[in-house]
Amino acid sequence: MTNTQTLMDLPSTFRSLYWPVALLLAAALALLALLGYGPGGSACRPALVAAAPAPVAPAPVPAPPPAPVAAAPVAAAPVAAAPVAAAPVAAAPVAVAPATKLYFEVDRSDVSAAERAKTGPIVEYLKANPAAKAVLSGFHDPRGDRAKNEALALDRARAVRAVLEEQGIARERMMMAKPVETTGDGSLPEARRVELSVEP
Repeated sequence: MTNTQTLMDLPSTFRSLYWPVALLLAAALALLALLGYGPGGSACRPALVAAAPAPVAPAPVPAPPPAPVAAAPVAAAPVAAAPVAAAPVAAAPVAVAPATKLYFEVDRSDVSAAERAKTGPIVEYLKANPAAKAVLSGFHDPRGDRAKNEALALDRARAVRAVLEEQGIARERMMMAKPVETTGDGSLPEARRVELSVEP
């Protein structure tokens, strides 16, 4: 069939179906247009996808306001005091027994090491109390010649005085008392002694 052939040249069967098919296609196109599927219809427009809302961060909770701080009291400027002369500090007195006893062997006037140690507290007291004085009194037992015994008692007191001088006590701070016969329990060992006391 050439380009010059017309519709009238087509077979009769095709001619009989042409108009019904054309009408059917036209009706379908009209229906599609009504449903929005035609050119420019709403069904042919791209669907807009609603975006999910972005997560909203919770609003920050405001921190509680700081507690008011009380203002520190302003210290008054120190006032310079007039200088006060420091009072002299006196040495604390050393507590000591009022007297101690030093014992000797028969017919001896030398001071043993054990008896010498008894003078320590008295020496400390005398050094701490410069106005105090030591009092020494020698004793003897009643046996034998009285004059010899009195001389022995005096020698014993002088031996104790020498011990005090060795420890730094001046001789003028010591007083010698007159020797007497035994006193106390009356025993002979008790009689051979020197009593050392302190006079404030």
